[in-house]
Amino acid sequence: MRDLLPGEAASQEALVGAVLGTFELHGFQQVGLPAFEYTEVLERGLGAIPPSSMLRFVEPDTGEVVALRPDMTPQVARLVATRLSEDLFPARLSYRGSVLRRRHERARHDQEVLQAGIELVGLGGLDADLEVLRATISAVRAAGLADFVLDLGHGALAPAVLSSVAESLRPGLLEALSLKDQAELVRRAERSGIDAATVRELSLLVELHGDASVFDRGRRGLAARAHGALGELEALYRRLAEAGLSTQIVVDLGETRAVAYYTGPMFQILAEGPGQAVASGGRYDGLLAAFQLERPAAGAAIHIDHLRWALGQLTLLEPVRALVVAAPAALAGVDAALDALRAAQIPSVVAESDSALDYARAWRYSHVVRLSEDDSVRLVRVEAASEKDLGVTTLARAIELMRG
Repeated sequence: MRDLLPGEAASQEALVGAVLGTFELHGFQQVGLPAFEYTEVLERGLGAIPPSSMLRFVEPDTGEVVALRPDMTPQVARLVATRLSEDLFPARLSYRGSVLRRRHERARHDQEVLQAGIELVGLGGLDADLEVLRATISAVRAAGLADFVLDLGHGALAPAVLSSVAESLRPGLLEALSLKDQAELVRRAERSGIDAATVRELSLLVELHGDASVFDRGRRGLAARAHGALGELEALYRRLAEAGLSTQIVVDLGETRAVAYYTGPMFQILAEGPGQAVASGGRYDGLLAAFQLERPAAGAAIHIDHLRWALGQLTLLEPVRALVVAAPAALAGVDAALDALRAAQIPSVVAESDSALDYARAWRYSHVVRLSEDDSVRLVRVEAASEKDLGVTTLARAIELMRG
């Protein structure tokens, strides 16, 4: 967990606004969800959660076990099943909020993650996958991210290959598969006494990533039980390519996620910088049934810090802010000037003349507006190590220049 200074907080809020605004344009309406949730609700969606992976406590009044949420999708499922179940479907919902995920790597332990996401409940199949992908890709582009890779997988492929393997053996195999550690995966499979054909398929999954050619390779190397998911993913790939939603699409048939609820196509948006996905999502047709509501669903979440990291310097552009300085004879016009600036959506405050430039640099004000007694203003653009005099003009014209 960490603090955000004014520039960072403004950058983060601007990204959240761009993302949620795009979701709204695609018909996803925002809901609010509590930071704490009953663990019983979380475990319906996520399965059994090890105590070391979640911060939890006993709620004093009820004795119920409550946790800081590690994922928001089970909360949306609860909301839809209990508060919106009588409404017409599909339901298109968006959200923003922090999740807390305990990281066990040395460099990252407890980590608060700010997300903005969408859930599409009640629409199934490729139409749902495409709608969620279209909204998510549009959102990261609206935030300024132009160069990224769309990585596709399928939540049912690895389970199909492991369908003949005992449940108790699957977590260790899926862990090695997620790490793309082919040698360790084969060792674990052979040590567990798994048949040779399944070992070969598991080993092949590690290699099945790349362009559209992996689909033919998968059909040749994987048993028929995996072909349904393979065909579904290929159909999505073709439709995405036809729609031109991404210039770079990579298929990873060995992709597996820590989240167990995905049952259909999954995706990640990857970009230079963060080393982890900027956004991820997929289809989870079985999750709502855990809340006694049989509905297909798909969703996605954008990791705001990773998006900001991937954007780099683009997110460090300072917003327009005005520092107003008045000559003694012009003090009567200060309030009117502030009202005009704020009406134009330009944050503004008054400063002392002698320290105006230093104050502007320290608190990231982009302009100094010097009021004169004849109602004219001198506009100065403030930069990191210098300033630029933009001349004498009217306040209305100064506002146009700042907004432009």
